[in-house]
Amino acid sequence: MAEEGPLGLGMVGCGAFGMFCLDAFSRLDDVRLIAVTHVRKDLTNSFGKELGVPVFGDPMKLMALADVDIVHIATPPSSHAELALAAIQGGKHVLCEKPLATNCRDAKEVLSAADKAGVIVPVNFVLRHNLVTDVVKAVIDSRLLGRVLAGRLTNCATDSPVQAGHWFWDRTVSGGIFIEHGTHFFDLYRHWLGCGEVIDAHTEMRDGTDQQDRATCTVRHDCGAVVSHYHGFDQVLMMDRTGHRLVCELGDIYVDGWIPLSLRIDAVVDEKGACQLSGELCPGCEMQTVETFDERHGKVISRGVRRDLTRRIHLTYQPNADKQAVYANSIRQLLADQIAFIRDPSHVRRVVELNGYDSLAMAVRAVELAGG
Repeated sequence: MAEEGPLGLGMVGCGAFGMFCLDAFSRLDDVRLIAVTHVRKDLTNSFGKELGVPVFGDPMKLMALADVDIVHIATPPSSHAELALAAIQGGKHVLCEKPLATNCRDAKEVLSAADKAGVIVPVNFVLRHNLVTDVVKAVIDSRLLGRVLAGRLTNCATDSPVQAGHWFWDRTVSGGIFIEHGTHFFDLYRHWLGCGEVIDAHTEMRDGTDQQDRATCTVRHDCGAVVSHYHGFDQVLMMDRTGHRLVCELGDIYVDGWIPLSLRIDAVVDEKGACQLSGELCPGCEMQTVETFDERHGKVISRGVRRDLTRRIHLTYQPNADKQAVYANSIRQLLADQIAFIRDPSHVRRVVELNGYDSLAMAVRAVELAGG
């Protein structure tokens, strides 16, 4: 591995998303693109000229390059474990797109191999590198709104990029919605609420096909919050949307976007809580008082706890409305965070190897409860 200067990056899987990542990484001084792989041999020459690096059809040739320090795997899920193991055996660090594998046995093998080789193999959980995500966690941890009691993720995704015949619909390749897509959100809610257990799950097929296009499950977190996850790949492009609602003891937190772009809070608080929300926890937010309470009406019992409340507030926070810019910045921050750890193992990462395994284990459990 390069002790000084940029780390050499090899990209395995250079489709549209791979190219998006490469563009994001190009703004990092600590990374230098060495080579990429592409499944279409007829495009290798044009890709090579465009990127200025060798393009291989065989990932093993890329992994054999001495100046590749870290391999980013951006291929369909069923190939992740095999490619990660090959990279690890070659002494390379790995950044893997979700999921780490399509089953827990393979994921454990990957983690064991990485541990023995002394390399990293995190999953690219970009939602942990997001300002809105950070604010939501800070508000939850502050208990200014009390405990989180329930939650609802509604993920209404477009199926425009994944027409019939795409590998996404082949569950032997993708693992299905819970594994291919749901892992992102299992990890996000573990980040917000702590450990949880999938207690029920269900899937639906598109009429007249074997395409699993809707999936729902319920997770009970150890903190007591019960969260419902809904994923549907059945929307027109213009109506692609994702929303989160967290029901707390003293109000609601709403988050917009699968890449979180904004949040709203509708809650009752005391004066100290209002000041802390608008200042320390949500800098740059807009907060409006919609109702005030006198001493008699503000003293209430809620869930057996006496609370002195002075106002109902509506808070909005939107640090950046450009989804692509926020997405790219999250990808950059995640890789920079991992490189900082490679350079200095005392550095504390936001995403570690166990996050990839834990979210996969939840997804696998959801698949089992849904009947496979």
